[in-house]
Amino acid sequence: MRYVLQFHFDPDFEQHRLRPKTRVDGRVDQFDLGFAQNVAAGQMLAEWVEVRPDTALESEAIVSENFAFPCGAGCRIDPRDPRSLVAAVNGHVSYVDGRITVHDTLTVGRDIDFHTGNIVAIGDVLIGGGIRSGFEVSGRNVTVRGTVEACRLTGRGDVACPGGIQGANRASIRAGKSLRARFCETASLHAKQNILIDGASMHCRLYAGEKLAVKGRLVGGEAYCGEAIYVGERLGGGGQSQTRLLLGYEPEIISRDHHLKGLVREALLEIADCHENARRGEAQAAECEPLLERALARLELLKLQLRALWSHPAALRHFSACRVIVPGVVGANVEIGIGEAVLQAPEGARDVVFRYEDGEICMQSPALHK
Repeated sequence: MRYVLQFHFDPDFEQHRLRPKTRVDGRVDQFDLGFAQNVAAGQMLAEWVEVRPDTALESEAIVSENFAFPCGAGCRIDPRDPRSLVAAVNGHVSYVDGRITVHDTLTVGRDIDFHTGNIVAIGDVLIGGGIRSGFEVSGRNVTVRGTVEACRLTGRGDVACPGGIQGANRASIRAGKSLRARFCETASLHAKQNILIDGASMHCRLYAGEKLAVKGRLVGGEAYCGEAIYVGERLGGGGQSQTRLLLGYEPEIISRDHHLKGLVREALLEIADCHENARRGEAQAAECEPLLERALARLELLKLQLRALWSHPAALRHFSACRVIVPGVVGANVEIGIGEAVLQAPEGARDVVFRYEDGEICMQSPALHK
């Protein structure tokens, strides 16, 4: 009895022959080149299919009589069916040097640009270069050794950016666990656990579910943190740039609040435009009526979503446990909020800690007790 190996992925897949994907509407997506063939643990990769002795086979067909799979790492025989080979780990599959292999880490030894397209991986991702503006990368744990530009970067686990982040006010970096970067400029950073910046954070929006630590300077922008913020050298800067910190709330709820309030402002502007156009005559009023009804309905829905957002039990934290720790110096235009209490931090203060007590924010020294 003869068996031929039937692949459930493309064994001839070659990354240097990537081509843009065509969408269902006929347009070509230059950002989607399908860089990797993702597979989940337990997914079938190949199986032996019985063929008749007189069946004509292609010259490159793999034939066997004993179910001997040409498998490498990351694969296993399906215990329920010895004729099937399945993935043992989450990752990407390849057929190289006569072996089926599943790698749990996708390594890209260059920049993410039009040569690679967007990267979507089910396993870990290691990028030897940077991520150029306009591209997207997502994976489990993601490390980017080069500079992260105005892109979208998502890690379901940890994200590391040892090359730093230059966001141009358009970068969005999200980590399901913790995020670490050499420095960050004009970017939006989200982490469900902790954010660690080894150098400076300049004019960013930082959302840390637990703790935020900036070893150098935290200047400009906004930082939202559930528990504690540490700034080693300088909090706030000179000139007109304002630095705002808010602690004691779930940061992702704050982020969602900002988004919903932006949609509320858009709905209010649309309602105002409808009222203005309706004053120009009966014809314009009749034309605006359905638009006005939809805008009013959307506004009411957004208000309901905002109320539901802040009724969530995770919205508030224990304010008394929140701290802003500054072993260095406090600069100008720094606003600190813990819960509903707000303090304009005194410029020039050194080696201080800010905490919540009896509904107010108090400042104490030293910042750290030895």
